[in-house]
Amino acid sequence: MGFWQKLFGSKEKPYVDETGIYFYARCDHCGTIVRVRANRQSNLSRNNGGFVWHKTIVDNRCFRRMQAVVHFDGRYAITSTELSGGVFVTEEEYKAQRGEA
Repeated sequence: MGFWQKLFGSKEKPYVDETGIYFYARCDHCGTIVRVRANRQSNLSRNNGGFVWHKTIVDNRCFRRMQAVVHFDGRYAITSTELSGGVFVTEEEYKAQRGEA
């Protein structure tokens, strides 16, 4: 922070990730929840007027693979999800596991 900002104060805006889409996956084997980010600009592939995201997710406890496939419409709204080896959960469940809730 610069001298003038310290002197007169500044209201820093919180960071907003406008290109990221976040997913939370719980491993079927160990129960660990992993947060994964998909970048709209580089991680999604065009598919029939929408987009598709393929991702292999690995947690940091048992290191088992979870295969994710998520389909989006043209406005990036999720139309279908598949996750083998795990299940998608909410951000609240992720925060509760980390003790942030």
